[in-house]
Amino acid sequence: MKRAVGILLLTGLLSALTSANAQEAYPARPIRMILPFAPGGTVDIMTRPIAAKLHELLGKPVIVDNRSSAGGVLAAELTAQSTPDGHTVFMASTSALFIAPAYFKKVNYDTVKDFAPISLVAQQPLIIVANTSLPVRNVRELIAFAKSRPGKLNYGTVGLGTSNHLTGELLSRAAGIKMEPVAYKGGAQGVAAAIAGEIELMFTQPNTALPHVQSGRVRAIATTGAKRSPTYPDVGTLVEAGYPDLAITGYYAVVGPAGMPRARVDRLNTEIRRAIASPEVNQKLSSQGTEPVTSTPEELGALIKKEMARWSRAMKVTGIKEK
Repeated sequence: MKRAVGILLLTGLLSALTSANAQEAYPARPIRMILPFAPGGTVDIMTRPIAAKLHELLGKPVIVDNRSSAGGVLAAELTAQSTPDGHTVFMASTSALFIAPAYFKKVNYDTVKDFAPISLVAQQPLIIVANTSLPVRNVRELIAFAKSRPGKLNYGTVGLGTSNHLTGELLSRAAGIKMEPVAYKGGAQGVAAAIAGEIELMFTQPNTALPHVQSGRVRAIATTGAKRSPTYPDVGTLVEAGYPDLAITGYYAVVGPAGMPRARVDRLNTEIRRAIASPEVNQKLSSQGTEPVTSTPEELGALIKKEMARWSRAMKVTGIKEK
C-alpha cells in the first residue's frame, strides 16, 4: 500500500514538473508576426531588423507575414482570430488599430477587446513628397498650386482608411483645397508611382521616402511632425505652415490576440524592449527617420484608447467615412 501511494505521489510530482516545464517552454516554435501592408513598405522596413533581433533573443525564428489590405484590416482580423498562445502577434500601425474601426462600416475586431497590448516599438510622422516636375517646394506653394487646379492633384496613400489617406483629407479641408486619393498596396509602390509621374504627391512615412528624397528622385514638401526632424532638418512642418492641428504621429506596436497568458506577454515585452534598445536596431530605425520607443503593456493600452478617441473625433469633424 505504501509503495502504491509512493508511486502515485511520484507520478503526480512528475506530472506537475512536466506541466510547469511545458508552460515555461515559450516560444515552443517559430513566432508569426503579421504585418498589415506589402513588402518593402514602411512597416516591413521597420519590422525586419526587429524580427531578426527577436530571433536571436528568443531562440526561435520570427517569421514576417505580410497581409496587405485596405487599412490593414485583414492582418488585424487574422491576429484577433488566432490562438492566444503567443505564437502569433501583429506589428500594428495607427491605420489598423485606430483609424480603420472608425472609418470602415464594419471590421471584424474590436481594438480594445480583441487584442492584448504588448509594447510600442516606434513612432514617426508622415512626410509629403512630390514628383520633381511639380512646381512646388513647400506647403505654401503646394496650397496655391492646388487652389489653381481644384481636383487635379492626385496623392498616393496605402489604402483608404489609413493615416496617409486621412492626413491628405484633413489637409484638404484645413487648406480649402481638393485633392484625389489614389490607393496603393504599400508605401514603396506609392513612392514609385510618384517617381514615375503616375501621381503628383505621396503621403508616406520617412523610412519609405527618405532614400528617394536623398537621391533626388522625389522632393520633400513637408512633414506632419510637431517639430522638424534631426534626420531631415531642411523639411518644414505643416505646423510651421499654419496648420497646428495637423501635427500627426504614427504609432507602431506589437499586440497579440486577447487572452494571451500574462507571462508570455511579459516575456515578449521584455525581449522587444531589449531588441529596440540594441545598438543595431536602434541605429537602423533612427537612420530611417523613425523614433524607436517602447512601453509597458499598460502604457500601450492607454495609448490605444487615447488615439482611438482622437481619430474618432477627426472622422466626425471632417465627415470622412467609408462610402
